[in-house]
Amino acid sequence: MMLSLAMAGCPPTSNETTMLSSAPLTKEALFGKGHLFYGQLQFDSAKVYLTQAVRRDSLYADPIVDLAALHYDLAMQNNTGASEAAGLLRLSRDYYDRADKLGWQDSELLERLCDISVRLDDQPSFLRYAKKNAKKYPYDRQYSNLGLAYVEAGEYQEGIKFLKSAIEKFPNSTYIGSYYRQLGRAYYKVDRHQTAERTFYDGLKAVDTKLMELERLASPSSVFQERLRDDKIGMLVILKGLHQLYKDGEKLANVEKQLKELGYTK
Repeated sequence: MMLSLAMAGCPPTSNETTMLSSAPLTKEALFGKGHLFYGQLQFDSAKVYLTQAVRRDSLYADPIVDLAALHYDLAMQNNTGASEAAGLLRLSRDYYDRADKLGWQDSELLERLCDISVRLDDQPSFLRYAKKNAKKYPYDRQYSNLGLAYVEAGEYQEGIKFLKSAIEKFPNSTYIGSYYRQLGRAYYKVDRHQTAERTFYDGLKAVDTKLMELERLASPSSVFQERLRDDKIGMLVILKGLHQLYKDGEKLANVEKQLKELGYTK
C-alpha cells in the first residue's frame, strides 16, 4: 500500500474498505485496532484504522497523536528518501499541531514539534513552538531550545536578553554551555565581537567547572558530558575565527591547542 493512501481526507480504497468491513463502528474500537497495529509496527494497517477514527470524530485526540507519531517514525526510517521524509514530517507536524490545539497534555509533544521544525529547517516554526514550550515548561532544557531558536531565527536582541536571564536562572545546569554558546553567537551576529569573545571565555570556564563537577560523581552521565564538550568546541571554533580575524597569535594558538585536545580536527 502506498504511504499516501490513508492520509486524512482521502476516501478509503477498496483494500481499506475490505479491512474495515468487519471492524466495529465505534471510534474507540477503530482507535484500539489502529493503536494495536501501530504497536506491532504494521504502519499501513494502523493508518487505515487511526484515520477512520479521526474521520468519525475530528476532535478525538488519541488517534491524532498516534498518526503524528506514526508519520514521524516513517520519516525517520533509513530507507526513506529526503523528499518523502520531509512530506512525512510535515504531516506529522500537522497532526501534532492539531493535538496541541485540542489541549493534549504531554510534555513531549512540544519537544517533538520543535524537533520537526528544526529538521524541516523552519526557523519561525521552531521559535514559535520553543516559546510555547518554555512558557509551559520553564525548565533548563526548554530554555536552551528557546535560546537556540532566537538565534537561528535571527532575533538576536531578544535572544541576548533571554539567554542572559537563562544563565542567571540556571547557573548550575548541564545546559550552561548552550546558554553561553548561543549568547556569544548572538553578540557575534550583531558585530559585538569583543563582547562575544568575553562571553565565550566565560562560557568555557562555566563548562570546565561543570565537567569537573560531573567527573566527581560516581556515575557521571556521558550524555551531559558530551553535550558540554560539544558546546565547548562550538565556542572554541568561533573564538578561533575571531583570533584569526584580529591576528591574535597567542590566543589563536591556545584555542587551537584546546580544540586538538578535544579531538576536533576541522
